[in-house]
Amino acid sequence: MTIKILDPEVDYVELPLVEGSEGVAKAIIWPGMGAKYGSMNYFVMPPGEKNVLHSHEDEEDMFYVVQGSGYILDGDKNKYSFKKGDFVYVTPGEPHAVVSEGPEDFISVGGPTPPDKELYKKAGLEWNDEE
Repeated sequence: MTIKILDPEVDYVELPLVEGSEGVAKAIIWPGMGAKYGSMNYFVMPPGEKNVLHSHEDEEDMFYVVQGSGYILDGDKNKYSFKKGDFVYVTPGEPHAVVSEGPEDFISVGGPTPPDKELYKKAGLEWNDEE
């Protein structure tokens, strides 16, 4: 058994999922660090920024809103508002994009489960799947 303590300021790879110049999406727990059955990403987006419309074909996406508020758009452009303290769940295959409304930065932790390996591959990340 192995236990890892990860620092989101050091132990991450950046994902190109935020539209904007100041926001960031970090893969913290993902296949490249050894995760096989779950993933945890860390998003920070100032008000007005959003992430790119995307979907996870076979994975459930779920995250916790640590700070901020905003809404999530589905593939039909329906808006679902959220605020600090909410949990968000997206079914497999559902296109979605998160929009930060403020007044403070949107911060969330979570990710697709099981890990969306195609998401990481599209981001240009590589790892040994045998580990």
